[in-house]
Amino acid sequence: MVCEDIIIKRLERLEESIKRLESKKGVPYKKFERSWELQNAILKEFETGIECIIDISSHIISEKGWRSPEKASDIANILEEKGVISSEYKNVLKRMVAFRNIIVHEYLYLDLKKVYENLKKLDDFRKFAFFIKKFLDKEKTESKR
Repeated sequence: MVCEDIIIKRLERLEESIKRLESKKGVPYKKFERSWELQNAILKEFETGIECIIDISSHIISEKGWRSPEKASDIANILEEKGVISSEYKNVLKRMVAFRNIIVHEYLYLDLKKVYENLKKLDDFRKFAFFIKKFLDKEKTESKR
């Protein structure tokens, strides 16, 4: 049985990251390009938000006893196989994990234009939260039986 409290805390932190990123959506690209402080703030919130997603996913996979992911991007395949996320969303989640890997491990190759463009894709974070809330509701219903 998954621990709802663990998931809820991470969903709350994910929402906080979304709000912080949304507050930066209106910043002109030229200002973003020139401000390392702004770049760092945005990159940190993307990293934290995606880490929340990875943590939630890993918790569910582990607690349900599903096969272990060999790498972070495998979580998308597992969640899709088990019906937690849609097949359409699976590729979105894989791209998010790949983006996090670039932020953390391949930071020398960051394309600031792509980072800035990702500010337009914050609904991808909300879509994940939707799928997880739906999963939790299903878990509650099944545990009452």
